Amino acid sequence: MKLRYFKKGFLFFLLSFSLALGRQALSAAHDWHLIDDGFAVKALQFNGPPYQAPFKLRILRIDLDKFSLRVMDCRAWGVDRMEIKTLAKKAQALAAINGGFFQPDYRPLGLLIVDGQETNPLRKTDWGIFMIKDQVARIIHTQEFQNNQGISQAIQVGPRLVVGGRELHLKKQLAKRSAIGITHKNQIILANSEDTQVFAQDLAHVFWLSEDGGGLACRDALCLDGGGSAQMYVEYKSLLIDLPGSWPVPNGIGVFKRQP
Repeated sequence: MKLRYFKKGFLFFLLSFSLALGRQALSAAHDWHLIDDGFAVKALQFNGPPYQAPFKLRILRIDLDKFSLRVMDCRAWGVDRMEIKTLAKKAQALAAINGGFFQPDYRPLGLLIVDGQETNPLRKTDWGIFMIKDQVARIIHTQEFQNNQGISQAIQVGPRLVVGGRELHLKKQLAKRSAIGITHKNQIILANSEDTQVFAQDLAHVFWLSEDGGGLACRDALCLDGGGSAQMYVEYKSLLIDLPGSWPVPNGIGVFKRQP
């Protein structure tokens, strides 16, 4: 008799806990803080199933009608590497996140296009490319890249997380991460896992998941360089975010206000 009541009570607890989690995810979906028209921020924290380990994300949502994104190459300032905070200040970016892979001597690996000029060549490998052409953002596979014509910004890195609204299946690797995505509304998402490590699969799930489900509703998403390279800096109006990495990086992606 006592065991039966215990089971009923335990099942009621599980149901209540599940509903609470659902409510938490739903409220988190609408927890964007608008810093300016076209510039929003929020923080998310994930614990328990379906995620393999607890992690946090600090996220920016950028409207390309109001703001522009530019690839920032440290060599334009005569150095091979900078912390992303320093790079953002040098470039006068409102926000910045680290970019692509690089060799031990900080030479970039993979395609870089800055303001229409190729500053590093394409690498024929199984990565993705975030690019902006005619003020429209896209994420493509390396094999889809044809030429630089009309491309204002591009950075090659990987792996891809979401492709055409489909969450990809990824290797089980735990690391600190940065990532970029494009929502179904054509907004840009920049995310950094703060002081936590996250499995690539879990990150892909968050980028793919609908906002009502607590995700970011992206049709395409791409990992940037991770581990000690992952870093983000924002200094705009009332917002200050400083998420440093373990070492400087040779390039990054900056956010700039469009001129009227």
